[in-house]
Amino acid sequence: MDLKKLISKAESEIIELKKSTGEWKEIIETISAFSNTEGGKIVIGVSKSGKLFGVDIGKDTIEHLTNQISQNTDPKVHPRITIEKIKGRSIIIIEGHPTIWCWHLADLSKG
Repeated sequence: MDLKKLISKAESEIIELKKSTGEWKEIIETISAFSNTEGGKIVIGVSKSGKLFGVDIGKDTIEHLTNQISQNTDPKVHPRITIEKIKGRSIIIIEGHPTIWCWHLADLSKG
């Protein structure tokens, strides 16, 4: 799906918009839920209303986000994380895929 179309849609069972990586607890809960259902995408750098903010991406941003997700889910979730640009701003897209052989739990007591 085209990124512009993705962020222009309202949130749904398969699309979640987050303004920043500071919402990491909600991101973990959402990726866990996506893994337990039909999958979905979390778009970071866009508000729930669809306003584009972008994300400052440093040297360790993606690695830190990946570690937060894998360390706070049980069994560990290893989503696909990509960076895309729109209007010169960086957007992080986390893709959660359904897992049919087990249930994933968000365990935020670790973080």
